[in-house]
Amino acid sequence: MCWSAVPSSGTESISFADNTAASGLEQALTGMRGHAAAWGDIDGDGIADLFVGTFATARTEVYQERGASGPAPDRLLLGASGTFELVEGFPEQFGRTSGAAIVDLDGDGDLDLVASRNVTDRDEGVATAVFENTSDGFVERESGIDPGIGGRSVGVLDYDSDGLLDLVILEDRYRGGSSRVYRNAGGFEFEDTTDASGFPGDVHGLGLATGDLNNDGLADLFVAGSNRLFAGTGQGFTEVAGAVGEWETFGPEDDVSGAAIADVNRDGWLDLVVGHHFNSTLSRGSKVPIRLYLNETADAGGTITFRDVTESAGLVGLPTKAPHVELADIDNDGWPDVVTSASAADGLLPAVFRHMGLDNGIPQFSTPEGLGSAQYWVTSPTADIDRDGRLDLLAVEWEPSLPSIMFMNETASGHWLRVSAANSVGGVGTRVDVYEAGMAGDETGMIGSREITATVGYTAGVELVAHFGLGDVTEVDLVVSPPGREVLTLDGVAADQKIEVGGDC
Repeated sequence: MCWSAVPSSGTESISFADNTAASGLEQALTGMRGHAAAWGDIDGDGIADLFVGTFATARTEVYQERGASGPAPDRLLLGASGTFELVEGFPEQFGRTSGAAIVDLDGDGDLDLVASRNVTDRDEGVATAVFENTSDGFVERESGIDPGIGGRSVGVLDYDSDGLLDLVILEDRYRGGSSRVYRNAGGFEFEDTTDASGFPGDVHGLGLATGDLNNDGLADLFVAGSNRLFAGTGQGFTEVAGAVGEWETFGPEDDVSGAAIADVNRDGWLDLVVGHHFNSTLSRGSKVPIRLYLNETADAGGTITFRDVTESAGLVGLPTKAPHVELADIDNDGWPDVVTSASAADGLLPAVFRHMGLDNGIPQFSTPEGLGSAQYWVTSPTADIDRDGRLDLLAVEWEPSLPSIMFMNETASGHWLRVSAANSVGGVGTRVDVYEAGMAGDETGMIGSREITATVGYTAGVELVAHFGLGDVTEVDLVVSPPGREVLTLDGVAADQKIEVGGDC
């Protein structure tokens, strides 16, 4: 056990409190066009730290809001139970940061940083960068990643099963380029293995999600934007045609964006939720839902198949953009909610579609109150920053005149469990299945299933932890499946704690 906390009391409805000023983030993030954020424990103290990326290449006067004299660089901040301080000496770089991940790239046990930059033909700002976490701070390394790539979200997975984390860097459709696969050759050197891995050279996208979708023990990859799905082979990828179709668009800048994977109906198969960056919601009054795809793959190792259940699940059209999505149990009732970066409560709170259980096997989601505002955030990754067992979130703001908001979860909590895994890839790709006590492996006793992943949604990185709400359940069995290693079953694990499997926290 790393730490524990009893379930918190709170509001019956899903609710958050604005803790931005008290957390120290209001001042620290001035002068920003926020466009990326990543959570991760960079100093090993068990508390989530934070990287925030910005588009910093516009005219100086654009950023002169709320006391800022000009554009701020990307920021790295150390967390301390709900407050944050800037990391002194972090490289000061100005670019168009559009994705990030905090992960262990060299297998030394501490977490490094990838910042994906959306380089344009105007050659403004710095390129995609990889930073090593050293005893002297974060140091940029020559990585071999193309400095001209127009990088968006970052995918992190060990696609060739060699024990090192590889990178997939998405490129959007506007420059005519393509997303790339980079194999980790060790020593922070990355080789472009797009062709060798079987990944096509014509893939564009804004967001991506990784996870084992056909239960064969290998990581698969979904690219949101072109809506293309790639099954892992252990040495590369093979495309699964037509798994997710094209979306109807209403204007020239309507793009599918973020994506997230988790089991939403307790059948042991990971499902998919996808968000959107549709300008037409603001310019033409379109109402566009985020979409939910249930995994209906027939057999382990079989062809991945999805069914669009958006309408029957109660996911209504949104009057603004929802670039970022997550499947996260905000109220810890045992059912993952759909967290979006659209707004509710007349623009004051993030729009969360609360999971209300199943109807004929289809998840049912309640609509958040107060939809209608044009307010949205670029991304809003979750993390438990105050270690109370509830997921909080940072809503990253594009407009320098407005602050990014640190939303603290005030919702009444059920029991919960957080699981990390110690191995050469920091747990990335480790699958965790949770069952009622005494029912490990029995589908009828399943409470939840998800993989530990480094990135989620749109331009976001998350803690290397699988978080589960448990509702009224106080004791569970766990089945932990690290990539390429022996499956471990843990019986009778108590709720309301953070544990690390195979490590010492």
